[in-house]
Amino acid sequence: MMVGRHLRRTLSAVAVAVACVGLCAPSALADDGVDWRIEDMGVRGAWSAGITGKGVTVAVIDTQVVADHPSLQGADVEYRLALETGTSCQDEYDSSRVMHKPGDVTLSTSDGFYNTHGTVMVSLIAGNGKGYDDGIGYQGIAPDAHVIAYPHSFTKAGPTSGIFALGHQCVAEDGQYADLPETSLADAVDSGARVVNMSYGDFGFNDSHGPVALHAIRHGVILVSGRNNDIDPGLYDLVGNPLSTNYFPGTVTTNSIGRDGSISKVSDTMDGNVSILSPGVGIPAAGQTDSKETIFAEGGTSSATADLTGYLALVLQKWPDATGNQVLQSLVRNTKGNDSGEAKLDPEHKRGFGEVDLEKLLRMDPTAYPDINPLLEWAVKASEEHEETKGLYTRFHDMWKEGGAFDTDPFSPEGEKIECSYLCRLIGKEAQREKKAWKKVEQCRKDGGSDCMKYSATATADKADREGGWDDVKAEYGRPSSKPPKSDESDEADESDGSLLPPWFVPAVIGGPAVLTAALFGGIALAVTHVRRKRRRAAGTGATPAANGYYVAAGPTPTGPLDTGQLASMAADGTLTGTTPVWRQGMDGWHPAATIAELVPILQTVGTPTAGNPSATMPQAGAPPVSSHPESTPQAR
Repeated sequence: MMVGRHLRRTLSAVAVAVACVGLCAPSALADDGVDWRIEDMGVRGAWSAGITGKGVTVAVIDTQVVADHPSLQGADVEYRLALETGTSCQDEYDSSRVMHKPGDVTLSTSDGFYNTHGTVMVSLIAGNGKGYDDGIGYQGIAPDAHVIAYPHSFTKAGPTSGIFALGHQCVAEDGQYADLPETSLADAVDSGARVVNMSYGDFGFNDSHGPVALHAIRHGVILVSGRNNDIDPGLYDLVGNPLSTNYFPGTVTTNSIGRDGSISKVSDTMDGNVSILSPGVGIPAAGQTDSKETIFAEGGTSSATADLTGYLALVLQKWPDATGNQVLQSLVRNTKGNDSGEAKLDPEHKRGFGEVDLEKLLRMDPTAYPDINPLLEWAVKASEEHEETKGLYTRFHDMWKEGGAFDTDPFSPEGEKIECSYLCRLIGKEAQREKKAWKKVEQCRKDGGSDCMKYSATATADKADREGGWDDVKAEYGRPSSKPPKSDESDEADESDGSLLPPWFVPAVIGGPAVLTAALFGGIALAVTHVRRKRRRAAGTGATPAANGYYVAAGPTPTGPLDTGQLASMAADGTLTGTTPVWRQGMDGWHPAATIAELVPILQTVGTPTAGNPSATMPQAGAPPVSSHPESTPQAR
């Protein structure tokens, strides 16, 4: 049982659908066929200087990879399955599909797969640019990097992104669902990965990610993710979200931009947790798993994440003595157009700290910067500046002793709240630890000491893991459970040498729910809430998520669910016509919009013809587009 496996990713259909845009619409920005993420960003200049990512280990957690894709021939890619227990797991719906540890966890063209979301992500980082039948493929930004590719699910045939790329979960030998993203991240950290690419969304609350994310952050591993491909506004400021994979404090959260620097139209919105903009529009992409074609398209935040991972691999090779935190310091301080040397966050909270500037990152030595994760530091600082979030990471609540959690006051235009469990204390403690460690480094240097970086946060990560409770839970992530002896050091007078996790923390993850009393403390509304932990769920149990809106197949990748207002807008601009295929839960398949009585008034209101060819091309027949199983795997953006 894993901390938070008890909190499975319960995905609503609405939450899934907002992330289904990536790798879809062809882009006019690529009409000249220029792969601008390479040509305009200084990548070729880096290659000419011998900076190709060589010697840097990158982890990619994504869907299964087509190992014999031409773009990956000759690439240094290792395919690995990370399990908590056992040596194999099987597709929850097809027991003949099995992945083994060790063993082959990839797909092949002989299986009828030519592209997958994971294939594209790995190739954007380390591909050779070759495609099928001598066509174009995916050129990796860091072609000589060592990539460890971890599958987080079994890939389905069909579109390569979004809800329609929803993978099948992996059922372990004990009949329980395997939390592959978390066990993969733990394995990646312990395998020496310097940067981890997470081009997937986790749209429920996920408390299993936090402990292993902190393990990574303590060791200076750079976590790169992206916001959802939607225009729903995010939080008002960069305060993080402890129960979110892509917004966990200390994680780089990308948004996608085009060649002219404008944010992609599919994600152009205020989102305070976005930290960096990266190329994602008008770049090489794929549509269907059975297609050999590579197109220049809207890659979404998935591709923006992979591209940023590639740039960071080059920077890590250029500056091998820099810690991950120091590279992150350089990333946020040295964006395009910012020559101040200081991190400047967009006051409108749309562009984060700005656009990644590879040439500047390769020019500026990051080793003078503090070994402090600037995104973690910023989240803690910013949370103290707002009454709604004040005390989120800095005040510690007695309710946590009973395994409780609370919600902040609403902190977004849509009333989103931040849920905070005992994990928030660990986040706040890590931010404090990094600052105190850097003060000790500075004092050592002031005193004329040598090897002062031995006091840094990254260098003392093992001790921090012990004090932060990682040793108490790491077996739940498939890591060896033997504990090293405690250090004789005691640098922190206000901390004990023991674990920061209270005695109830591990037992609580298998206990029943506890109800907490409402109160108000430090600007945080303590709501009546249930402990969000339960037993690791056996395969095949739970409720099916509902979807009330329509899905519309107006392009290569269907979008939805959409309400009537959104449908009316699509009809007004001609995207939705009488022959456009639509679907929603409860329908037996895709049907032209004009054949749906509820949609006829919408089409007529804007003068859209309702007559048309009722046999218009429908999306692939078969299973409906919404997952029928109760809990989804991570969703490709």
